[in-house]
Amino acid sequence: RVISGAADTVSRKTGELVELTRLKNQVFNLEREIKRDYADLGKMIYEQYLKTGVVDESLQPICQGITKKERLVEQYEGEIECLKKEH
Repeated sequence: RVISGAADTVSRKTGELVELTRLKNQVFNLEREIKRDYADLGKMIYEQYLKTGVVDESLQPICQGITKKERLVEQYEGEIECLKKEH
């Protein structure tokens, strides 16, 4: 009977551990999806800003900053290409 009770305890604890792991994986996956949704939402807002020039006033500095950074990326990529051609 002692062995049976110990086996039941181990079995119960194993089941709890499996359930805990399953729930943690669910949370991780949902949080990852939420981050992706935030990124998609931000991209949609920025694309709307590019098309219309209109965005909530509080978001304008962020959108303008993205535009400046994109221009710098283009500039630096052009400089990289020039340097590659020289060598």
